[in-house]
Amino acid sequence: MSKYKISPSFFILIICYSLMSYSSLVFYPRWQKEHTESTIAYDVEGYYWYLPSLFIFQDIKHQAFKDSILQKYKASSTDNFQHGFEHQQSGNYVLKYTSGMAIMYAPAFVVGHCAALIVGGYDADGFSIPYKLSLQLWGLLFSFIGLYYLRKLLLLYYTDTVVAIVLFLLVWGSNYLNYAAIDIGMSHSWLFTLYVFILLNTHYFYKTFSRKYAIRLGLLLGMVTLIRPTEIIAILIPMLWGIESVKDFKQRFYLFYEKKALLLIVFACIFSVLSIQLFYWHYVSGHWIVYSYQGQSFNFKRPHAFVYSWSYKAGWLRYTPMMIFCFVGYFLYPKYGKNRWAVMTFFTLNYYIVSAWDIWDYGGFSGRAMIQSYPVLLFTLATLVELVLSKKLIKWVLIPLVLLFVYLNIWWTYQAHSKDGLVDAFCTTKEYYWKMVGKWSLPEKYQKLKDTDELPEQEPSQFRMLYTDTTGVQYCIGKEVQNIHALSLPYHKTGDDKSWVRVTAIFKSKQKEWNVWKMPQFIVTFKSGDKAFKTRMIRVHRFLGDFDTRELFLDLKIPKEQFDTLSVDFWNGEGDKENCFERLRISEFSL
Repeated sequence: MSKYKISPSFFILIICYSLMSYSSLVFYPRWQKEHTESTIAYDVEGYYWYLPSLFIFQDIKHQAFKDSILQKYKASSTDNFQHGFEHQQSGNYVLKYTSGMAIMYAPAFVVGHCAALIVGGYDADGFSIPYKLSLQLWGLLFSFIGLYYLRKLLLLYYTDTVVAIVLFLLVWGSNYLNYAAIDIGMSHSWLFTLYVFILLNTHYFYKTFSRKYAIRLGLLLGMVTLIRPTEIIAILIPMLWGIESVKDFKQRFYLFYEKKALLLIVFACIFSVLSIQLFYWHYVSGHWIVYSYQGQSFNFKRPHAFVYSWSYKAGWLRYTPMMIFCFVGYFLYPKYGKNRWAVMTFFTLNYYIVSAWDIWDYGGFSGRAMIQSYPVLLFTLATLVELVLSKKLIKWVLIPLVLLFVYLNIWWTYQAHSKDGLVDAFCTTKEYYWKMVGKWSLPEKYQKLKDTDELPEQEPSQFRMLYTDTTGVQYCIGKEVQNIHALSLPYHKTGDDKSWVRVTAIFKSKQKEWNVWKMPQFIVTFKSGDKAFKTRMIRVHRFLGDFDTRELFLDLKIPKEQFDTLSVDFWNGEGDKENCFERLRISEFSL
């Protein structure tokens, strides 16, 4: 009887599948969630919107059904239609996102629609549970396919041991886990798989020069561009693949001329896929090309490379430190890497484009915009792993660092989705980051560090009262009254490192505001005349629930500069929920 031996890379692949399945179906099954936490929410809802528009409501132009769906499922933070805009000349609605992801979702949509009709009890409107479950399972399967073929791709260039390590580092140690298993509807893991196919077909194209690989490359390049237009740079991969020196460029030029018929096939296939979007734009607007990202653009003169990578709020490498190894491998790549020109050119240009987007945090964690490029970046990582394995001392030094990065990624994934998770995609400051990173729980008071950078480490024992509201007046803000100026207190004092002011009030809410940008803000400002030179605030609904009443306070260091007024304000953040406060007190203390 023959014995079957499982290779290390295949074993790691199964381990990765297990973690992804648990994360997607047990830990945080988005298909069971509602509103903004569901599988079809926010950007995913926008990508997906083509399908119910065309096949259920037959209303791709006017979107007359949109308000009823938005009100019913509340999958965005606002009731306004954010997935498109009204085209002034035609009067029709143009969807914001290109149609590539809708095409990728189509098999799941068909299965979900059939299930909704056959099973019964669910609305066959494109957004109920059968559609969400179908999309979740299809997305997970597509991620599995991507990893399976990534292993095959890397084995063409590296040993099985190297490939096993790279797969482990990718899934267990990077944000790929989150977007391939939990935030599965987003475009990034789907593009990841398509990039794996581009790389594989590029490899075999240069081995065989077969027409079928030319067709596949054209369709794949067209599809990634139809999903995200900036992915047109993927064409650099087949153009530069196999080029190792300047001399190779001349040979590649002659090769392209010799194989010009195949090149025409590639470009014809690219155009055939992109024409889907052109015909859509022309149908709804009368124009062949429409810029649908209204008010959003790139700043190519000043890309946000540093904050994109290292911001405490959303930095890619800050929250996915494992990918720092890709940068190390990048600098070693000119000497040790394979397909140097393709990998390094794509890596550099992609990083530049991604960091040049004006909304550099990408509405949450900036690192998600790099995931689709990981199949290329992993060549730099694999090269580094290959070198490290040959250096025993370096290997043992790096193992603890790798384990730390794996821990941080699992910690981040858990905290980003657990009910009381510490990770905040919008308001993390330097001070809050260093208090919460790597921890599984944190005292509630440190939530204030999401809004202010000042918080005394110890509770003061003595206070000197400066002001107490004895009127008993309750101040309320809401939809009609957005701002209340509560007090301007004459106050003169030169501070030092130990001098603080505490402003306290009792706050009452009727309904919790979950949208961080609409949360009521308790604002304290030191002024000199009409000039404000130090302001701090906290969002009180970080600490309040529905029909909740709590005493909250804000501590501020007294400035060393001269000031004459302490001002207290309450602002509703343009929200519509009613909030009240009373019994304002101001005191002074030293540590």
